[in-house]
Amino acid sequence: MRLSSFAFLAVLPCLFAQEPTAPKMDAKTQLEEAKKLLKETAPGIFDLNGIQITTAARELRIPCSVLHQKLPIEYVLCHETGDKVHETILQTTVKPIQIQLALLLANYQPATKGILGKVDPKVERPYADKDETSPATPGANRLQIRCEWKDGDKTHNVPLSDFIQNIEERKTPPDLDAWIFNGSQIDAGGFAAQQTGSIISTYVNPQAIINSPAKGNLRDDLWISMPANIPAEGTKVTLIIMPAVQ
Repeated sequence: MRLSSFAFLAVLPCLFAQEPTAPKMDAKTQLEEAKKLLKETAPGIFDLNGIQITTAARELRIPCSVLHQKLPIEYVLCHETGDKVHETILQTTVKPIQIQLALLLANYQPATKGILGKVDPKVERPYADKDETSPATPGANRLQIRCEWKDGDKTHNVPLSDFIQNIEERKTPPDLDAWIFNGSQIDAGGFAAQQTGSIISTYVNPQAIINSPAKGNLRDDLWISMPANIPAEGTKVTLIIMPAVQ
């Protein structure tokens, strides 16, 4: 499967369908610049500024490193210059807009369906049910995310949820077998994740590219890291994104 310029242009509307406000910054130009970095390294395998995209498996491999091993968190992954690096476990040098583009090129579809599925309908919600969006293909916004790293000759490969715990129950969330690719908002400031560096959030944040659907995701004080499961700070980690098991 080859990713032609036609395929690239076909995904552009996905980025602009989420927010009707015309951005001050030209997100299309940012995407065109990101597209220039796309290279085919082997049949069906592409590189986008360090992101490896395997089209047949719809797999993304994103280079990251452990920034904080022990802390309260609102994020699991941020750009290294992001606003919330003091509240994230992992950081990356890859730009958020490049990650969103890679997800689109791997045929994932941004939509908010599933993020508020476990939220009590009686509590205030960040957006109304009528504003929830669904992917054109059912389940196409659901992701499985794993972390891989080497420790000497041994390779570790664990679910991303192993790095997180509920501060009240002191265990990893049982309902994070799938994450939600909602796609970052495009607002008056442009592509929001590019401005804030927010990539994967445990606390509901429409500016982040990927959100947690776990119970309690409206609370910003509920999640802390799970130090016993996280390699040492500075360790190189590969974040692996695949389709969630349906």
